[in-house]
Amino acid sequence: MGVMVSRIFVQRMKTQWGRCNPHTHSIRLNTDLAKKPGECLEYIVVHELTHLLEPTHNARFIALMDQFMPKWQAHRQAINRLPVRHESWGY
Repeated sequence: MGVMVSRIFVQRMKTQWGRCNPHTHSIRLNTDLAKKPGECLEYIVVHELTHLLEPTHNARFIALMDQFMPKWQAHRQAINRLPVRHESWGY
């Protein structure tokens, strides 16, 4: 993809699968992705890395996603059917 990432954070997130900061070239991934199918994790990683090239969900972003992951829309539909939440660990 030709994208340089300065830092990758993995943390529990209640409402998002991932997040990126184009200014610091860092991405955050939800720990619950480890419990999901591998293609869902791959989709989120590609999605966040693409945001380092194009911060918005405009036509350029879509074209880049098509280039880097041709079946990304099917993966997006699959992950959008899954709940985004972390389990309570009791503390």
